[in-house]
Amino acid sequence: MDENLQGTPPQSPAPAAPTTDKPSQLQTLGILRLISGILNCLIGFSLMFTVVWILPAAFGIVVGILEIINATKLMANPIRVTKPAKPLAIMEIICIINGSVMSLVVGILALVWYNDPKIRDYYNSQTGA
Repeated sequence: MDENLQGTPPQSPAPAAPTTDKPSQLQTLGILRLISGILNCLIGFSLMFTVVWILPAAFGIVVGILEIINATKLMANPIRVTKPAKPLAIMEIICIINGSVMSLVVGILALVWYNDPKIRDYYNSQTGA
């Protein structure tokens, strides 16, 4: 006889696994951050030859290099970062002292997108939390 007719309850379906599809905001952020990193390096190197802007230029170069590294990790599939880079986003906003408007926009977008529930759920699913 059929086992379901003997009184055993039917098994419930397994719970859905968390999504592993990378949100489009992270891919966009990676591309924007790569462009911003290249621009920050170029601006930093051009300002390096002035006496007044040596420290801001060095800061711009360092932020540019960090942006390029983070952008390559964000554009990988799956991403190779385990948590949002909020300090880098704040550093991008500070780069306005060099006149880098692109970096300001990318930093603000990053902070806004990092608070998106879809992005937070994606990072949590990548770390297993």
